[in-house]
Amino acid sequence: MIGRAERGCFAVFDGERERVPLADLADALLASQKKEWPALTAGCASLESVRLREIGGNGWRVKAQFNPGRIISSGADLDPESIRRRPCFLCADNLPPEQQAIRYREDYLILCNPAPIFPTHWTVAHVRHLPQSLVDHIGIFLRLAADFGSRTTILYNGPSSGASAPDHLHFQAVPAGLMPVEEEILDPLKRVGILRRNGAEISQVAGLGRGILVIEGKEEGSVAAAAGEVTRALGRSTASDGEPPLNLLCTRAGEGWRLILFPRRKHRPDAYFRKGAERRLISPGAVDMGGIIVTPREEDFLALTPDLVRGIFQEVAFDDAAVKTLLDLF
Repeated sequence: MIGRAERGCFAVFDGERERVPLADLADALLASQKKEWPALTAGCASLESVRLREIGGNGWRVKAQFNPGRIISSGADLDPESIRRRPCFLCADNLPPEQQAIRYREDYLILCNPAPIFPTHWTVAHVRHLPQSLVDHIGIFLRLAADFGSRTTILYNGPSSGASAPDHLHFQAVPAGLMPVEEEILDPLKRVGILRRNGAEISQVAGLGRGILVIEGKEEGSVAAAAGEVTRALGRSTASDGEPPLNLLCTRAGEGWRLILFPRRKHRPDAYFRKGAERRLISPGAVDMGGIIVTPREEDFLALTPDLVRGIFQEVAFDDAAVKTLLDLF
């Protein structure tokens, strides 16, 4: 990925000599790309017509977002044969000619997402075509959160848990604090189980309609080790072939990190595959698990009820009891 990356290089952030914070550099990239890349301009403008409505349950709440621009991601065919046959849209040679990037710590490109869910929405893609994998790259995931700082949340979708490019390693960066779960997990009354591991704390958060683990710590190595321990336990619990299904949010919390981890059972609910009026084109990823249910079709936006949201969570994610059992494996 050398030639195309260099031609489309907006700036370089190597973690050593920067005078401009990464979040500010990413904002500058976005401002520049809005002027020069019509597809991004249109995608960002479409957010002005996005509709939101709140849906509440017993102790939890989500926001439904009607966002037609996400139809390609939500409707993508993700079976192995379809992935093999389509050009990878995160590989440098396949990027639009107008698209520029921040070269991040040599091995990654920070790219503006042309189908955003939030006013600022970046994809951070590896320069090589490597498969999606958290355990092998948890260190750079944590450094990315530290470099962006506390105003940004970093997302990871597992290869079978919402990643629209499971064949190409990537993360996402979005504004911190916009997903309901980021506030909900701070309620100490919802913390029902705590484990401590070499400076990191692993706690279960209950009562939010889906099983959640929170990992917090000030030392990168301790947080990475705790995340690895959870992932391995999840793999034993699900007998997964490859990386176990999960979604992950990460923010910089003071001098440390806060990870919100959602263990998953499967990628898409049964309603996704139904025919006719019973179909619901909802494909949950990290943002949806975080409490913003993205619906590219208006009929799905209007059809969502507390019972339907609860049913989707119960189908695709662990429940509180399953997370407690997972903690018992440690």
